[in-house]
Amino acid sequence: MGEAVTLNSNSHNHFRLKTNLTVWVFYSSDRFHLHISQELANCDNLSFETISLHSLVVANLAHFSPPDLIFVETGPNWAQKVMELQHYEAPQEQQDNHEASLIVFGNENDNGALKIALKIGAADFISDRVVLSEMMPMFKNAVEDKLASRSIGDMYAFVNTKGGAGASMLAVNTAIEMAKVYPEKVLLLDLDLQFGVANDYLNISSSYGLADAIANVSDMDEMSLASYVTKHKSGLHMLTFKPENGHDNYDKAKNFNKLLPVLREVYPYVIVDLSRGLDRIFASVIVPANKVFLVTQQNLVAVKNSARIIKTLTFEFGLGREQIELVVNRYEKRQSIKLKDISETLPGVKVHMIPNDFKAAVESANLGKPYVQSKKNSSLAKSVIQFTRTLVPETEQKLSWIKRLFS
Repeated sequence: MGEAVTLNSNSHNHFRLKTNLTVWVFYSSDRFHLHISQELANCDNLSFETISLHSLVVANLAHFSPPDLIFVETGPNWAQKVMELQHYEAPQEQQDNHEASLIVFGNENDNGALKIALKIGAADFISDRVVLSEMMPMFKNAVEDKLASRSIGDMYAFVNTKGGAGASMLAVNTAIEMAKVYPEKVLLLDLDLQFGVANDYLNISSSYGLADAIANVSDMDEMSLASYVTKHKSGLHMLTFKPENGHDNYDKAKNFNKLLPVLREVYPYVIVDLSRGLDRIFASVIVPANKVFLVTQQNLVAVKNSARIIKTLTFEFGLGREQIELVVNRYEKRQSIKLKDISETLPGVKVHMIPNDFKAAVESANLGKPYVQSKKNSSLAKSVIQFTRTLVPETEQKLSWIKRLFS
């Protein structure tokens, strides 16, 4: 899970991590500021804040998302400035559930700076001219430590392999069924920026949208998040983009990777509707997902698209075959393309089957009543219930950070 993946893109120096990392960069010189910013910008799933040591105000750090790594450049009075961080009082919700490592950057021949770095508790001392590829082992270790030391919710993404294949309907009903067993612990995300349908399928309206939550992510905790989510009577919680805010949705979606870790720490289970396909703006969802379910149908175009998407997920997003599963929706035995044909075309990928019951599905959508509730004795509902039972969560205990940083 912690391995970094090099992308087959125009830039051979572009990397993507298996989960999101946040870095605070404290710089002494404009040269290092420019250099490190350019390097870090080439790593997806990595967010960073740059702060000048010369104008450091410790109290202002509370506005930033808590870091996984703290980078500090040596310079005039740098050690004294770093020691001021000990006076930083993290928000209460971060006191016992976060940990960070201190990394010092400077001239590797400066033995004095090296000794000071070790004395104040730095985990490493690195050249201030380091390039991204040389930092990847450090990021890999940070990712592994992060995944091992905190409780993050399981995340399952549903992706259409062809327009109208049924990913949204399947995501909604899976989330509802999960919420029946785990009320108030399941979050459904509809990431369609313009035409999300989850609200209509559940016959509810949202006062706030995902764009609002992203805009206020720096102050987000479990209590404030509760004011942004929409709650269904089943116990399911939802966040969607409001369709009337198209331009704002797109602008805010670029920072969705900052909100996702908060959501996964609050909710043990996150169901993601990616019915519009593999939008790279939501790479932060695809890469760390426990499973990506490709929703397809028994026709040549859908199966060919499934093969293309699996190739993209494997080679560009770095997913293993064990993270990808296929859901053949609206299955009918009489169709010329059989489950066996699909399995042979897409070897190594687990295949699920959801039977066709077009009437029940359409009635459910029109009434805003999920069929796992309104048609629970139908073969359609029973298959989704059985499918939902295959999703197994994992939990871990979270740790603290700021008071142990200089130990």
